[in-house]
Amino acid sequence: MDYQVNTTPLREQVYTYLRKQMNLGALIPGSTINLGEIAKQLGISKTPLRDALIHLEIEGFVTILPRRGVRVNLLELRDVKNAYDTMGVIETSIVLDCFESISHSHISQLEELNNTMLSDIKKDDFNRLFDLNLQFHDVYLNVSDNDYLKKFIIPIKQRLYDFPRKNYIKVWEMRNCEEHQLFIDHLKAGSAKDAAKILKDVHWSFEFQEAFIKAFYNFDG
Repeated sequence: MDYQVNTTPLREQVYTYLRKQMNLGALIPGSTINLGEIAKQLGISKTPLRDALIHLEIEGFVTILPRRGVRVNLLELRDVKNAYDTMGVIETSIVLDCFESISHSHISQLEELNNTMLSDIKKDDFNRLFDLNLQFHDVYLNVSDNDYLKKFIIPIKQRLYDFPRKNYIKVWEMRNCEEHQLFIDHLKAGSAKDAAKILKDVHWSFEFQEAFIKAFYNFDG
């Protein structure tokens, strides 16, 4: 019998485990991570655990408090604003730089994914919405050969949806799909400038989306 050996570095396995615990709601914002308990659960030393936590701190998920432990960060309004501003700049840049490489096949994939999202939203089924939305944006982002830039995007989007959320706002999700369609229409028309403008000034505009953002994350004011 063939056995598959997991060659992923231990620190990355621990990182993946901790991210999964966040997604499942086992590690909640504002809580403190018990390093000794997790190390014992996983049967590992604290070294790969600390390495994984440093990775998570760089991405904004936790804060390492000297001699006090590790706190799971709350997502604050300024974090969301910074994420939206950053995503607007990055995605706009990629679309403008790689516009000629976005093919009819890419546009067909975008339409199919957007139609699937729209269909799910109309049925009040949000189970796969986040993953489908990631796939939609990845269609054109993956056209770029700038791997560093693409790797930078992933933790930002994960940070926006870092913990389980059940308060999807149907009208907002419907509008997101409408924005997707406008973006697709501009791609079809061959207008890189207009396609990029939808992303930067509408889809990833914190000011344009602010009311829905505050409702979605339960921010006051």
